[in-house]
Amino acid sequence: MLIEITRQRTPSAGIIDSQPAKTTSIKGERGYDAGKKIKGRKRHIVVDTLGLLLVVVVTAASVQDRDGAKLALQSLREKLSTIFAEITQKRAPVSS
Repeated sequence: MLIEITRQRTPSAGIIDSQPAKTTSIKGERGYDAGKKIKGRKRHIVVDTLGLLLVVVVTAASVQDRDGAKLALQSLREKLSTIFAEITQKRAPVSS
């Protein structure tokens, strides 16, 4: 018995990640990623499950991953039903 499997024309799931990149003296927004010890910019990339690019947002390296993810996902708000992302360890707030 042969079963035909069809895919939707538009993706329903995406994968998001970020990557810092060193920059030289090129003009533009730059920052320092203290976690990776890199001065430059950060790419926030969303791909579908086949690895095809959906969105790329470039920010200063000092922008937190969660804030860059918000920017990248704004345009995909209604298009994707599932987003896969790396879980980062959140620090507990310091009480005074």
